[in-house]
Order: sequence, then structure tokens, then C-alpha cells
Amino acid sequence: MFADSFVHPQLRNIVIIEPDLGLRQSLTFALEVEGYRVEALDAWRKGHIPATPALCMIIDDNVLRTREDARRYLRDLGQTVILLTDGVGPPVNDNGFILAKPFDGADLLRLVRSLEAAD
Repeated sequence: MFADSFVHPQLRNIVIIEPDLGLRQSLTFALEVEGYRVEALDAWRKGHIPATPALCMIIDDNVLRTREDARRYLRDLGQTVILLTDGVGPPVNDNGFILAKPFDGADLLRLVRSLEAAD
């Protein structure tokens, strides 16, 4: 009876890497209100990226433009990434999606829900 409504906890985890405090807080709030567990970081720091599998990572494209090690790590990990970009962002991997700024919170939630439904 409850099996269909059970969602594995790791599939509700989302990592955000966004240098802009206001945007980082807005993203965190919007996702937490919808029941996602969010780990929000202001920068890519090798060794500080959670090892716990996540539904996706939401990353500002400026982070990946300046950190080749981040791009390489994400490619190797195969983690689904939503790239927040002001234009054309750097390639991440085959599991990447681009969300152009400015965007509506509903657009982000729709994309995150589609990822969750696909799992």
C-alpha cells in the first residue's frame, strides 16, 4: 500500500553550489518547501562536495568556468547537474541540463520533479 508513495531518501537530496547569497537562499527555500533536503555551498571546494548520492546538483556556470577539477569530477561521477547560466555554459556531462537566468522558480521545480519522476 505504501510502497508506491515511498521515495528513497537519497533521491530527495539536492546540492546547490551558487556564489550569490541571495540566489542560493532563494533556491534553498524553494526546494526545502517542496520537501527536498538541500546542502547549499557558496563555492566548489575539493573534498567538501557531499559523497552522498543526490537527485541532482544545481551549479552556477561561473563555478564550472573557473574550476576544471569540478567539471572533471562531475563527468567522472556521472551526477545529474542543472547548470544555472547567463548564456551558454561549459559542458558538464550527458546528465546535464541548462536553466537560463533569470528563471522562474516554477521552471526549476518542474525540472527537478521531472528528474525525480525519471528515477
